[in-house]
Amino acid sequence: MIVFVDAEFTDLQKPQLLSLSLVTLDGDELYVELDMASDIGRARKKASTEIVRDQVLQQWSLVPGFASAYKEMGRRAGEWQLGLAKESRTTIDVAFDYPADFELLEREVRDSGLGLWMRIEEAVHPVNIGPLVACFDADQAAKAAFDGLNEHDLTRHHALDNALALRASFQSVQALQGGRP
Repeated sequence: MIVFVDAEFTDLQKPQLLSLSLVTLDGDELYVELDMASDIGRARKKASTEIVRDQVLQQWSLVPGFASAYKEMGRRAGEWQLGLAKESRTTIDVAFDYPADFELLEREVRDSGLGLWMRIEEAVHPVNIGPLVACFDADQAAKAAFDGLNEHDLTRHHALDNALALRASFQSVQALQGGRP
């Protein structure tokens, strides 16, 4: 099973997680965003670059009901992955195009304090598909996905939108290769 991950974070130098999305090939989704009213949320907003505040945080709460405390984000992400692994009875390849996305996912689950990472570590394998989707056709598929995702007025720099676009890029490359990953 393959799951596509995208994370939004404070800055490139010392990234701290703001939001995270996981999307399967067949459409299951998990989206969580940090509650900006919490102490951690206020601190991370302050630590965010101007670009993050202008392009990422301006989209906060567009997907209602997903604001969570930081540890709750980790719990939800960990339990969601455990559920997928159990349901599919297989390992999960967590695909990303930027390594910090997976690193922040792992840190978030570890920081939940529930020992979830130790339980899913064997079932989850990181896969960098950045080089695979770095082609014109994949870029066009991502742009089409961005254009078609207006249910919540999402745009680039929203973790859910980006994870869906990454999935579209992967599917485009897979189709070009005759279904081979």
